[in-house]
Amino acid sequence: MINKTTLDNGVRLVTERLEHAYSVTAGLWMEVGSRDEEPAQGGISHFIEHMAFKGTAKRDALAIARELDRMGGMANAFTSKEITCFHARTLAELLPEIADLLTDIFLFPSYPAPELERERQVILQEISSVEDAPDELVHVLFGRDYWPESPMGRPVLGDAESVGAVSRQDLVDYLAGSYVPAKLVVAAVGDLEHERLVELMAPALSGLPVSTGRNHRQPPSPQPGLRVHRRDSEQVHVAMGAPGPSAKDPDRFAGALLNVILGGNMSSRLFQEVREKRGLAYAVFSYLSSYSDAGLFGVYLGVAPGRSPEALKVVKDELARLAVEPVSHEELVHAKEHTKGSILLAAENSDSRMSRLARNEFNFGRDVPLEEVVANIEAVQVEDLTRVAARCLDPKVLGITVLGPADAEGLASEVAS
Repeated sequence: MINKTTLDNGVRLVTERLEHAYSVTAGLWMEVGSRDEEPAQGGISHFIEHMAFKGTAKRDALAIARELDRMGGMANAFTSKEITCFHARTLAELLPEIADLLTDIFLFPSYPAPELERERQVILQEISSVEDAPDELVHVLFGRDYWPESPMGRPVLGDAESVGAVSRQDLVDYLAGSYVPAKLVVAAVGDLEHERLVELMAPALSGLPVSTGRNHRQPPSPQPGLRVHRRDSEQVHVAMGAPGPSAKDPDRFAGALLNVILGGNMSSRLFQEVREKRGLAYAVFSYLSSYSDAGLFGVYLGVAPGRSPEALKVVKDELARLAVEPVSHEELVHAKEHTKGSILLAAENSDSRMSRLARNEFNFGRDVPLEEVVANIEAVQVEDLTRVAARCLDPKVLGITVLGPADAEGLASEVAS
């Protein structure tokens, strides 16, 4: 059963009771991410996430670590382009302890100077690790190339310059200006009573002052075309993308199925054409990233330097074919079964259920039952896939970022053809 309470200041608490669970998974979800940062603030949302477990007014970093270890549970946090989340899972009987700990690290971080400087070095190493991983770096470069005028194009981690410049006061000011009640959803799943969670967390969360916060979000404007970043490496890494359905777009179900058919599994067209039939790549896949007001159909592949134009042609041909040639009935059925299976299997995981609660609240203001999702997937027809492909995979809006010792002339010729 799903229950929801909205506090007077706008904080929403949403729970789902699981009768046979032994645990509780709870998260504080703030609708603030890297797309809400100014250019000079790059990575500050992620920095705040890192600092959450580094001390509060009543617990230092070691006390937080010991308390989590004593409870035998799990606690973590993550930052994305649109969300910052602090979450934990523990035995149901320890709900009061984990509720107190989560509200403490969320509301009262102390940002001690020694911990801040240590964590800055950790984040700088995290940024460096991406620089050393071309299969990750190419996606960072693609974001900058495809959405150069939008904060959506900047990396969640920030860069060495922006992270190196963050001060304690910057963290305090950003938290005060961005972490506002209307953007906060508490989501909890497991062996719990809704009223008990509200009783435990409402007193602290009610203290958040009512504020609208900053809201500068604008849908990103794509800048299509080919960009080649030369670098010595054993492979050429290619990231491609085109606009896709947003998280609220009715076409998101057709988009999800289209992604499965294109490159979402081993029987997909790209896997079969690029890897199995031609041996052009070890890794090749597509993905669909859906945000609150935008989306991205993406493709990644890593190929031998001399074969990048050939691989690009194969991918372009498959994208074009989807927009004009209806998929087979068998492909559609397989995509539906794959998608439904993935969704329903994930529903057996309490972290996934918690995430669904929070994201549905952000996007729709209500719970979206799994039965409704499955029905929408089943309702997609072949002509819907062709229409969405024609709308989203137009070569005129395709962005291509290439990293490595690429044949730039050959790639440019292929793109122009």
